Amino acid sequence: MNSTQHPRALLSALYSAAVQGAAPFPRTRDAVHAWFTARPALSTHAPVYVIALGKAAPAMMAGALDALEQLQRPVHGGLVVAAHEPKRGEIGSDLPSQIMLMVGDHPVPGPASLDAADALDDLVHRIDDGSIVLVLLSGGTTALCAAPIAALSQAVGDADRAQAHVANLAETLLESGLAIHEMNAIRRRVLRWGAGRLAVSLAQHGADQVPVFAISDVIGDDPAVIGSGPCSPDPLDDATFLALLDAHDMRSRVERVMGTVLGLEGDGDPPRVPATDHPAFARVGYTLVARNADAVQALASEARALGVAQVVVQQVPLEGDAAERGDQLARLALHTAPHVQGDTLLVCGGEPVVNLRETADRAMSRLDDESSDASWSDEPLRGGRMQVLALAAALALEEAAAHGEASAWKITLLAAGTDGRDGPTDAAGAIVDAAVPALARRAGRVPEDDLVTGRSWFPLEAADALLRPGPTGTNVMDVVALLIRA
Repeated sequence: MNSTQHPRALLSALYSAAVQGAAPFPRTRDAVHAWFTARPALSTHAPVYVIALGKAAPAMMAGALDALEQLQRPVHGGLVVAAHEPKRGEIGSDLPSQIMLMVGDHPVPGPASLDAADALDDLVHRIDDGSIVLVLLSGGTTALCAAPIAALSQAVGDADRAQAHVANLAETLLESGLAIHEMNAIRRRVLRWGAGRLAVSLAQHGADQVPVFAISDVIGDDPAVIGSGPCSPDPLDDATFLALLDAHDMRSRVERVMGTVLGLEGDGDPPRVPATDHPAFARVGYTLVARNADAVQALASEARALGVAQVVVQQVPLEGDAAERGDQLARLALHTAPHVQGDTLLVCGGEPVVNLRETADRAMSRLDDESSDASWSDEPLRGGRMQVLALAAALALEEAAAHGEASAWKITLLAAGTDGRDGPTDAAGAIVDAAVPALARRAGRVPEDDLVTGRSWFPLEAADALLRPGPTGTNVMDVVALLIRA
């Protein structure tokens, strides 16, 4: 590695390598090609349909279509449900006429998500008997094509009003700081296409085989969690499901009608889900196309190729409270720094969480403290889990530097989401060092207040520390890398 290369430039390059390590187009193309090649007995006359759902849907669809063209398998129809419409020239922007593109709402489902779910229903009803239906899943699927189950629509009168309750549930779960597998375990029960319901509907309308190709955005890569498991059975029985709701105090948090539908109120039972031995699941095959480990390994490999002397990959997934993880990672780097013999990189991946309810409580406490500067009180919440982690790490590095630890100035941290968008902001995350808090204060911010009140974007923006790659077209959770210069 060129010793004069700036840490930010190096870490930005490593982030790009991580994203490319989970690139949807080549991975989906190769996986689809391999699936058909491994089944030479498949009828060449079986109609083929392709359904792509999630943030990586356009690129995954493009990869699948490329493979099918190589295999000379015509596509009878299909649907892409994405987070945004690809710009001209982007992968997945030039779809054939038989493939419909829909843009859903994310992270909170809304009318566009309901429209997307209806479009999927229309496609399912058009499928020919004996069809092969490829289902391409990636992060964001749960929200982008969210629609209420019939029981919820009947309880409130119609699907539009029921969709508002689905949105409210999504907001409640996001604010509660639940891990993605816990949120999706709850959401899939009330979603039209969750908990295996898509696989059942496809089978009922004539699909003979349903190969699923998934890019995982969840720790553990559980098919029932990715996209809320549209083609996978729900592994939780009713008792375990209700125990999960009670563990997170959902009886007091969800709306009354949602509580009734979920089985928390009155004599109701949780919504019915397809049995794990439903014959539809025998038609489903599952291929994991990309996961967080691919992005982490790609980042680590690029670091070695660029000459970083020592690269250490942490095998334990990054989860839990984002601020706590940021502080811990900074202190790990501080402990390691005095002993390094050359430039060293510590790498990990996963998906920590931010509990917005606790954040709001802390904000109220700050407002009640007469000695606190509450100039932030009129500002909106802005930031994401990676920005929270980065700001917490920067504050820990600054504290160490203030106490005379010279090694604090040798450490730079990258924390970013692989989808290019961290929370409801314009940034994937940030690249920080011990100087960031002081730079933010110079611009009038109080980073300690910003951290605990859910406004991490503001000090990082003031310090010019945000990383803004734009939408990347993939989503395999987050990557964190700590560079220690020798």
